[in-house]
Amino acid sequence: MTPRAVIFDLWGTLIPFDFERGQHMFALFAKALGVPPEEFEREWRRSYHQRLVSDLRASFENVCGVLGVTRAGAVDECLKLRVEGHREMFVPREDAVATLRELRVRGYSTGLVTNCSSEIPKLLHESSLAGLFDVEVFSCSAGLRKPDRAIYELAATRLSVDPQLCLYVGDGDDHELDGARDFGMSPVLLRPGDTRPPEGWQGQEIARLAEVLTLVP
Repeated sequence: MTPRAVIFDLWGTLIPFDFERGQHMFALFAKALGVPPEEFEREWRRSYHQRLVSDLRASFENVCGVLGVTRAGAVDECLKLRVEGHREMFVPREDAVATLRELRVRGYSTGLVTNCSSEIPKLLHESSLAGLFDVEVFSCSAGLRKPDRAIYELAATRLSVDPQLCLYVGDGDDHELDGARDFGMSPVLLRPGDTRPPEGWQGQEIARLAEVLTLVP
């Protein structure tokens, strides 16, 4: 069947994720809180899934509570560091904007389904990707996360498109491609060389976002 909509992941897909910078941010957070970096990273990673469906401030407050941090202003300092760090990283792939625009010129609906913390919607709307999606589903505000079926269902419902008529494009993190396939979408792995793709992937894959245009008439 001919697709009618293309849904994209964000981090690693439309926007490269700088793993080295992400690791450096852990050290900055730990310094701001006055705790050993390895202790901060352990607790931060432990709360990953909850952070995707809640407020970012709550994540920092939770880590502070576990590690016994009581210094006034510590959470606000970490929030500022996080937003500034992600804002600097928020640079779309060179062919992202052109690909999204061309899809819409061809008459396809476009969607975004992303696992993210609560600072990301604002950063997206400040970026060159703003206004290029017919539907945006952020895990932090939807209270749902990939690979749960419900988050894909929400996107398809808002697009008014049968899941069998949707391509889902992602780097494969968080088992997102399996979730899309299980819901009935056609998953496409983006393998650009700077991500951590799932092992043993057997489905469609592309090396550049622009190659999506070869998968639709």
